[in-house]
Amino acid sequence: MVFEMDTINYIWVTISACFVFFMQAGFICYEVGFVQAKNAVSVAIENILSFIITTLVFCTVGFALMFGPSLHGLAGADYWFLNNLDISANSLKFAFVFFQLMFAGTAVTIFAGSMSERTKLTTLLLAAIVMAGVIYPLFGHWVWGGNFTAQEVWLEKLGFMDFAGATVVHATAGWFALAGIIIVGRRHSVYTAEGKFQKIGRSNIPFAALGTFILWFSWFGFNGGSLLKFDLRIGQILLNTNFAAASGVVGAVLTSRLCLRKKNYLEAIFSGALGGLVAITAGSNILSFLDSLLVGFISGCVVILSTNLLEQLGLDDAVGAVPIHAFCGATGTILLAVLAKPEYLATGSNIAQLKIQIGVVIVNFLWSFIGGLITFYLLNKTIGLRVTLEEEKKGLNIVEFDDIYSWADFLKTARYEDITKNLNTKIHEQNIMLKKQARLLVATQEQERLKVGRDFHDGVGQSLATVKLKLGLLKEKIHKGSPKDLEKEVADAFYLVDSTIEEMRNILQNLSPAMLKEKGLSNTIVSFADSIEKTTGISVVLHFSEALPSWEEAVELNIFRIIQESIANILKHAVATKVHFVFRVSSPNVYLFKITDNGKGFNRDDTTEGIGFNSMRERAGMIGGVLVIESEADKGTTIYLEVPYEKDTRIDS
Repeated sequence: MVFEMDTINYIWVTISACFVFFMQAGFICYEVGFVQAKNAVSVAIENILSFIITTLVFCTVGFALMFGPSLHGLAGADYWFLNNLDISANSLKFAFVFFQLMFAGTAVTIFAGSMSERTKLTTLLLAAIVMAGVIYPLFGHWVWGGNFTAQEVWLEKLGFMDFAGATVVHATAGWFALAGIIIVGRRHSVYTAEGKFQKIGRSNIPFAALGTFILWFSWFGFNGGSLLKFDLRIGQILLNTNFAAASGVVGAVLTSRLCLRKKNYLEAIFSGALGGLVAITAGSNILSFLDSLLVGFISGCVVILSTNLLEQLGLDDAVGAVPIHAFCGATGTILLAVLAKPEYLATGSNIAQLKIQIGVVIVNFLWSFIGGLITFYLLNKTIGLRVTLEEEKKGLNIVEFDDIYSWADFLKTARYEDITKNLNTKIHEQNIMLKKQARLLVATQEQERLKVGRDFHDGVGQSLATVKLKLGLLKEKIHKGSPKDLEKEVADAFYLVDSTIEEMRNILQNLSPAMLKEKGLSNTIVSFADSIEKTTGISVVLHFSEALPSWEEAVELNIFRIIQESIANILKHAVATKVHFVFRVSSPNVYLFKITDNGKGFNRDDTTEGIGFNSMRERAGMIGGVLVIESEADKGTTIYLEVPYEKDTRIDS
C-alpha cells in the first residue's frame, strides 16, 4: 500500500498529539512527587478534571478564537463548537484540532500545579476555564492564527518566531501561574516565622523522576509534531530537544552548587531538564546542535536563579512551574534571535529579530500576568481562593475526597520527619554547646595558668627574694664576726621560709577550690567573705536579693576568680574598711554581682588600670559577661559584673 504525503503527515501529527497527551501523565507524576502526601490525591484528580474542562472549553470556543478567520488579526470568529472544519482547506483538519487541544491541555495543567496544596479545587477549575477559553487562545491567535487558515495575525506579521510554543504555551501559562501564587499567597509550612524559606517533605521523589522522563519523552511529540508534516527535519528537531534537556541539567546543577552553594542539587536535575526542554521549544527547528546545548545550559542556569529569586521574594511555587515555564520560555524565545543564523530568521537580522522577540515576550507577560491577576482577584473576592488553615494542615486529600488512607500515611511520614528533624536539631545544639564549653575550658585553663604565675611571682617570688637577701646579710655578719645579731636574723629567715611554704600551699589549694564543687558558688562566696573579715578585719556585708542561678562549673569558677581578684585589689590598693556585696537579677536572664568598697578609690582619667582589672575583664568576656568598674578618688570603687544564665536553669537555694 502506498500512502500519499498528506496521509503520512496526518498520521505523524496524530501520533505526535498522542505523545503530547501523554504529558498529562508526566505532569501528574511530577507534581504528585513534589507535593506532600496529604495532597497527592487532590493534585492528581485536579489534573484530570482540568484536562476534561480544557477539552470541553477549547473545542467549543477556544479553537475558534485561536484559529478561526481573524478579526483584524486579534481574534478568530468561526469554527465555534468545531463547526465547518470539514470544509476547511487545511488537509490535517481534525488531526490539527486534536494536536492543538493537547497543547491547550498542557497550558492549563501548568498553572494549576504551582498553586497546589492551599487552593480550592473549584477555584482552580474556574481558572482553567478562563485559561482554556480566553487567555491562551487569544494570545495563540496573535502568533499562530495563520497556521490553520492562511491569514495574517499581528504578532506573526511583525516577524515574531516561536516554533512550538516556548512563549505561546509555556510562558503564557507560567506568567498566569505567577499571578496565581501572588494572589493565593504562600503555604503556611514552607516559610518560618521569620519569613525564611524552608524545604518541606516531598511525597515521592522517584515518582517525580518518572514524571520528568515521561515529560522528556512526550516533548519529542511536542516539538516534532509542531512541524505539522513528516520530513527530514524531524531528526534534527528531536536531537535538539534531547540535547537541550541534557545540558539544562548540567547548567542547573552547576549553578546550584557553584553559585548558590547548595549541597542538595536533587531538584536541580528535574527543573534543569524541564527548563531546557521549554527553552528549546522556541527554535528547535532552526538551531544547530551546539546552539541547542547552549540554550539548554543557559536555561538551566536561569531556572535555578529564578527559583532562588522567587524564594527570596516569598513567592511560593509548589512545583517550580514559574521558573521552568515562564522564565525559561522567555529565555528560549530570546536566545532564538541571538543564536540562529540570519537566513533562518523572519527579519533576516539577529539584532532586528532580537528586538521583536523581546518586545513580544513583554507583550506576553503583560497579557497573561495581568489577565491572571484580574482572574484570581475576582475569584478570590467572590468564592475565595484558599482553603482554611485547618484544611491546609489536614491536606486536601481528606478535605476534598475523604481519603483517610493517604491521610494516615501522611501522619506516619510527618511523625518520622518531625522526629528526625528534632533529633538533628538536638544533635546540632549539643555540638554547639560542646564546642562552646570546650572553648570556655581552654580559656579558663589559660587564665588559671596566668593566675598561678602572678600568685607565685607576687607571693612566693617576693618572699624567696627576701629570704635570699636575709641569708646574704646573715652570711656577711658571720664573716664579720657579729654573733649578737645572728639569732634575730636566723629567726627572720625561718619565718620567711615558713611563710613562703604556706603561700605555696595556699596557691596550690586555690587552683581548684574544693568548696566550690562541694557546696556551690553562693556558699563558697559566704565562706570567702568570712575569711576576709577574720584575717583582715575589714567588714564584709553580703546581700543576696535573689538566689544565685546554677551555671556550668567553668563559669562558676571564673565568677569566683573575679570576686577573689576584686578583693585582692581592695586589700592591696584601696585601704578600705568596709566591702558591700549585692547579688541580684538585673534584667531577664542576666545576674548582677556588685562589689563596693569605701577605700581611697582612683581617678579613671589619671590612672592606668593594672593587670588585675584586665584579667577580670578577660574572664568576664569568656563567660559572656560584662565587667564595669566605677571609681573616684577618695570615694571608693564599685565593680559591676553581669553574667547571663539560661531561662530554665536550676536556682540554688
